[in-house]
Amino acid sequence: MTKSPDDQIEPYESRLGRRVDAFAEQAVRPIDAAAIAAAAHAGARRRTFAGRLFGSNSSIGRLGVVVAATIVAVAFGVYLIGGSGPVANSPGPETTPTNVPGAAVECRANDLSGLIMSWEGAAGHRIATIRISNDGSTSCQLPQFLRPALIDGDGHGLIVGQLVPEPASITVPARATTSTMVDMANYCGAAPTPPDQALKLRMYLPDQSSIELLPTNSLPLPADPPPCNGRNAPATIEMQPLQLVSGS
Repeated sequence: MTKSPDDQIEPYESRLGRRVDAFAEQAVRPIDAAAIAAAAHAGARRRTFAGRLFGSNSSIGRLGVVVAATIVAVAFGVYLIGGSGPVANSPGPETTPTNVPGAAVECRANDLSGLIMSWEGAAGHRIATIRISNDGSTSCQLPQFLRPALIDGDGHGLIVGQLVPEPASITVPARATTSTMVDMANYCGAAPTPPDQALKLRMYLPDQSSIELLPTNSLPLPADPPPCNGRNAPATIEMQPLQLVSGS
């Protein structure tokens, strides 16, 4: 039931009224500018050490970004230098020197000599056993496959072999000898001249210099060319790889 106007106001209502009056009094009270300035000055003096050192919170945030970026850059540099990734200006492999003291050089024609040790016929072929010696005072490198040619006494090339590309080499010590066999077949050309002179073998080195091999004095003559087996087929001359003679 609603109370009548003369009902007694409860105690809390009187306290609420006093609070409202006090609030209204604050709202209309004049502003003390000096007091506000003093309070602001005192607050500024109480800033922390971090605030005086780095400035405002926004400045601290910007500094944190700079520090983080620096750490990332340093870490990436260490990663590159440590070899975990490619380094743009890293030095390339050193070139192997070719003039190493004591290393064998290519054999020169002036330091070589050769002989035809035997001349045999077999089924339309001629097979010559040859020897090539290093007469120089130092070791040298000699290709295992040279370019052979059959020539007559006047120096005409009767059969000229093909050049073997990039053949393997062997080291021939000073005063050492190598040996191999040369196979020839199907010569259908003109008769050798002079007719009474033995045939020879010419062996070409990679620099196109050459040495000529004469039959040894103990070889029975004549050293004749291989017979013609058919004019429609080319003449051939081939050699087996040179090998060092044991004990030489």
